[in-house]
Amino acid sequence: MSVVVLMILLLPALLRGAPGCKASCRLTNISITVESEECGSCITIDTTACAGFCHTQENNYNNPVVPNVQNICNFREWTYETVQLTGCPAGVDSSFTYPVALSCECSQCKTDSTDCAALSMQPSSCHMFSHY
Repeated sequence: MSVVVLMILLLPALLRGAPGCKASCRLTNISITVESEECGSCITIDTTACAGFCHTQENNYNNPVVPNVQNICNFREWTYETVQLTGCPAGVDSSFTYPVALSCECSQCKTDSTDCAALSMQPSSCHMFSHY
């Protein structure tokens, strides 16, 4: 009997989980490496993006009438910032514009404005114009 009472008392804590252990959809700091052959420069930009997990559920039966919707961690609100690349010759656009996430949400991927693939495992440092 005491084991059942203990389990009932601990159940809410187990379901809630420790706050630091949740990997929910949230803002995260990332670095973007930008190289420009035209300008002969390479910079690393620190910005924010959305990352984490959203609740999903895989159905045992896929109903052709009811779409199976899976939510992913998306930008809810964002802005754009622009930096100027150095070393650009006259006539070359030296500006680079990138998104900065302001808030995140779990929602369907908006393919009209978002690349829904996972973030690429691009190099985190400059390779000054190496061609592969």
